Amino acid sequence: MGEPRDREALAVVADHLGAVATGDPEAMAADYAADAVLVRDVTYEGRDAIAGYFATVPDRLGEGQVEFAEPRLDGDQVAVAWRLVGGPGDGTSGTDRFEVTNGLITRQTVTLNTPDF
Repeated sequence: MGEPRDREALAVVADHLGAVATGDPEAMAADYAADAVLVRDVTYEGRDAIAGYFATVPDRLGEGQVEFAEPRLDGDQVAVAWRLVGGPGDGTSGTDRFEVTNGLITRQTVTLNTPDF
């Protein structure tokens, strides 16, 4: 977990999105560097803090699911639009931008289109 890997940025983000679909917080955090940063409504610094945030996601989603658009390269970042379907956050949407270095996510910035779930 969290070891540098020889993977392209799109593959790293695809793995992360697959982990989000499982609802497993440890799997969600596995592709982040130890010193990664996740910027949302607050900033989470370090893989442990990011894993702590991900531990809250399954309860917050309830029965809802996250639908992801196809990840795309946008300059030196990978951008992914998403939308929540069902559950308490139904209709919440946004775009995540990922910076990937040496096969690990080093920064994720979440831009919401709607109030947070």
